[in-house]
Amino acid sequence: MEDRLPSGLDTNNAVTRLLKRYLEFLLAPQSFDKNPAVVAHISRTLLDLVALSLGAAGDTAELATMRGLRAARAREILSEIKRSFAVLTFSPGGIARKLGLSTRYLQDLLQETGASFSERVLELRLQKARGMLTDRRHDRLKIGEIALACGFNGIAYFNQCFRRRFGASPKAYRGDRAV
Repeated sequence: MEDRLPSGLDTNNAVTRLLKRYLEFLLAPQSFDKNPAVVAHISRTLLDLVALSLGAAGDTAELATMRGLRAARAREILSEIKRSFAVLTFSPGGIARKLGLSTRYLQDLLQETGASFSERVLELRLQKARGMLTDRRHDRLKIGEIALACGFNGIAYFNQCFRRRFGASPKAYRGDRAV
């Protein structure tokens, strides 16, 4: 790697752009778990991305791709899900196109993180709905309007998912602010 540093990084390289976004994510004001395993993972990911940005080849490139590049892409996918989950037309294909990945690769990366696209989106939508239902600022909104604002396109499906997740209907949950 040291031999390649004087030439700089190619800013048109997709991996270099991913490295930049990963660094921006790490430098954003937030608290990171100081768990040694998390710190080691972040360090490995950064080294792998730098190695790939500098043109690593052979076994080094293969290892860096399987480890760091996949981790950085998974983080980028998760960020995009958090940013757009409430959009009704949100889909894995849309994220994949936006990030320049195949839908299958996106789904594989998400499975490696422990939850599918659908599971993650549903949980985020339900958490947003629960927050809106318990927030007095949204008292004037009908439950159907809250469901729509959270990305659900059907009230029956929303009610079913909400009850299964939180053990009460949205109407009952709204009425019991102590929950």
